[in-house]
Amino acid sequence: MRLMANDTDDVAALVEMFRADWVNRDAAILQSIWDPSYETVYCPAELDRPVLGKASIDQYSDRVVADISDVHVMAVSDVRIDVIDNVAWVFFSFHIEGLSGTSEPFTVNGRTTLMARRTDDGWKGIH
Repeated sequence: MRLMANDTDDVAALVEMFRADWVNRDAAILQSIWDPSYETVYCPAELDRPVLGKASIDQYSDRVVADISDVHVMAVSDVRIDVIDNVAWVFFSFHIEGLSGTSEPFTVNGRTTLMARRTDDGWKGIH
């Protein structure tokens, strides 16, 4: 088990991976932040219902990455991390700007809470 002093930094790195992978539009890395051994739940800002399960999250990531031609900005702010034993709660705000696959500009401003759990492979998102 890792030292608790590193937990906040490790969870912050998971959030940074999420941010950077939107900019890079890399579905495989976006998919890698989720725990494959857990019944994950992801609530995208643009959908009116959650995406349930790792396979559905993978399909969502593939579709979204294919539908976006460019991301100019993906900023994360107001990050708050709480770690209790093997579970972390992360709140953050985000701002994303880019172009859709049809070159239409889009902007999304949102806030989210990410739950992650400690695994043998590091911290992984579960909700």
